[in-house]
Amino acid sequence: MTIQLASETEVGVQPLGCQNRLKPGLQRDKPGRGRFGGKRLLFILGLLALLTTVQARPVAAGDAKRRPPNILFILMDNIGQDWFGCCGSLEGQTPEIDKLAASGVRFRNCYVTPLCSTSRHVFMTGRYPFRTGWHIHHDAAIYGGGYFDWNREITFARVLKSAGYATAISGKWQINNLFDQPDALKKHGFDEHFVFPEGPRGHPAHTQRYWDPYIIQNGRRIEAEGKFGPRLFTDYLIDFMRRHRDRPFLAFYSTILTHVPVTKTPLNKDEVLTEREQLAGMVRYADVCVGRLVAALDESGLRDNTIIVITTDNGTPAQYGGKVGGRVFQASANTMVEGDMKEGSINVPFIVNCPALVPGRRVSDALIDNSDVFPTFVELAGATNPAGVVIDGRSFASTLREESDAASQRDWILSHYAHQRVVRGSRYKLGWDGRFHDLLKDPLEEYDLATSNDPKHIAERKRLQQVLDSLPPNAKLWFQPRSISARALGIGDAGQRASQAKLAPDDPSKDK
Repeated sequence: MTIQLASETEVGVQPLGCQNRLKPGLQRDKPGRGRFGGKRLLFILGLLALLTTVQARPVAAGDAKRRPPNILFILMDNIGQDWFGCCGSLEGQTPEIDKLAASGVRFRNCYVTPLCSTSRHVFMTGRYPFRTGWHIHHDAAIYGGGYFDWNREITFARVLKSAGYATAISGKWQINNLFDQPDALKKHGFDEHFVFPEGPRGHPAHTQRYWDPYIIQNGRRIEAEGKFGPRLFTDYLIDFMRRHRDRPFLAFYSTILTHVPVTKTPLNKDEVLTEREQLAGMVRYADVCVGRLVAALDESGLRDNTIIVITTDNGTPAQYGGKVGGRVFQASANTMVEGDMKEGSINVPFIVNCPALVPGRRVSDALIDNSDVFPTFVELAGATNPAGVVIDGRSFASTLREESDAASQRDWILSHYAHQRVVRGSRYKLGWDGRFHDLLKDPLEEYDLATSNDPKHIAERKRLQQVLDSLPPNAKLWFQPRSISARALGIGDAGQRASQAKLAPDDPSKDK
């Protein structure tokens, strides 16, 4: 594979289709008037059109309307609204993402689960943890044993692939052990993969995600000594999109940024930095990668027919909160183990941008959660949900298209981790433990209204309690979860967990 590299600072290209648009009320010049005569004007316009075609080879407008849109799904790791400028952060590390939010659609409220593997499982399947049984964190790549089973669950990648999409994932994959299951990603619907596979303690894949990264490309380890992982993952996805510009594609960028441990990036590797300053640099580098992907779409003429979706799997770890409203966000629990069910950990950024297909410059109050991504992608692709499978999510494609969407609007969203469940409406939030908060007046959830006698509080608390009561109990997980989180919360049998433990796998040959 030959990858064309671009400078990490080459991220400010104006989107195709955004140039020379007339403001409302303005009229075009009539031929023969002003500086240019009619024939000369037609010649100049024709020459400009030819140059644009030669440079970018954009997808023709008719083709763009006939064929399904491309989807670039960017799922960032362990970072919350407190680091996104468009969500009110004062850190100043996300200018490229902020531009996409300003010209696209930003959702104020998107619920996820508070730990990564459970959250990713919901994103991929459109099904809540209580339905799949995957309600506790489990890194199959680290702990072995159970895994994301393609015979039990169907991913949006499989559905889009069956609808004719070229599919690829670049970045992180943790819910299968790719050493034991080298074809797992293909079975999950990805034609190509370029991933950091994680791995058990003692294996080089356990720690080498940033510098000198351990990367598997379509089943084979690549040489990456001296390289920076996020740069390579971005390069690969740019190459994939260019190679598949003539057919619909799903490009899933499952970023390794900004997961701990913190590290320096190529932009600040020679500086002396505190841990928090390194985290800030990681956020900035993730933003640069987003800018490079957008610039590549511009240069390939794909921008107007590619729907870009940016979100995260959970909020920021407790010790690295960003500044919002003059204070540093601080989670109330060990977010890497227990899961913190407060808004800062489960209500994440969600941004969608596509100049020709998604009317922009909007901030939406529509309630969404990560189960909604699956049916939304399926609808956008013109595909159908798999038969015989209960999909908990609801498509918000009509909201993106700014169509009448009353039927698709939610009046509650859910976050679920282990025995903890919280449900919220547009203003109020109720927890499994009875805690009840008015998020409009109390966004930091400092004042519990569980015993309030206000008639409005009583009515809304009753409504949300009925939602919680209607949800089924947790399905039984088909394996013993072995994560630190499972042990800390007392989930599963400790003896059985120990008896199922595995040694680190052999390092696969680069020539395999």
